Amino acid sequence: MFSAELLLLVPEWFPIVQEDTSVQPVIHRASAIALSLTALVAAPFSQAAAATDFPVCYKVVDRDDNKAYNPGYYSPERLVLDVAFHSYLKTTRSNGRQTVYDADGKHTYWEGGSGHNSNSDAHTVMAVFDGAIVTSNYSWKQPKGAHLGGTSYFVRDPEERGYGPEGGPYDSPIHWECTSKQAQATPDTWRCTISYQTFGDDHNSGQYEYRGVYLKKVKHNRDEKCDIFQDTDDYYPDHNYSE
Repeated sequence: MFSAELLLLVPEWFPIVQEDTSVQPVIHRASAIALSLTALVAAPFSQAAAATDFPVCYKVVDRDDNKAYNPGYYSPERLVLDVAFHSYLKTTRSNGRQTVYDADGKHTYWEGGSGHNSNSDAHTVMAVFDGAIVTSNYSWKQPKGAHLGGTSYFVRDPEERGYGPEGGPYDSPIHWECTSKQAQATPDTWRCTISYQTFGDDHNSGQYEYRGVYLKKVKHNRDEKCDIFQDTDDYYPDHNYSE
């Protein structure tokens, strides 16, 4: 709209006189300026955003532990993500801006050790995380904030019938839904509900369990639990498996 109006105004600023060829260079310069402005307006904002990603590590803090003096200091879980621009969502107002980001990485869990650092006695567990984030910039009738949804792909058979890793606190995928008042792709804190199926011998086996947790940002270079990859325990296929 802006670019079309700009081009229409060019003849009004610089009248074209057919008989006087001396005016033509001025007209050409005006047209070049208009085309340059058109290119600037038409250049997608996503080009700059697409070149940016945000690596981040969060510790998982249970809701009841959030009131502690140092919340989550002994938290065994980390969500380690690389958040990258994906696209913009259409809104009813031209100045509205809702942005979509990919959020992919890993969900780690450790047992043993203390504080922020793991040690040789710790048992570590990891699963892949896949998710997305949508942010809103608080324009016309659009609340300001961010929304995260994703899944931690734990698939652990309590009876150890699989070929993949076993053990750890989770047997099934964990589903996440989180919100933040900060209109950022990687806010300092997320408020989340997570759900997953539990398995065992009791009458609740196979039912979904729900937990309230916080995600709190930590520094990669100060928290070794952000480095966890794969399970500590060795696991091998049985003798009936061949590659």
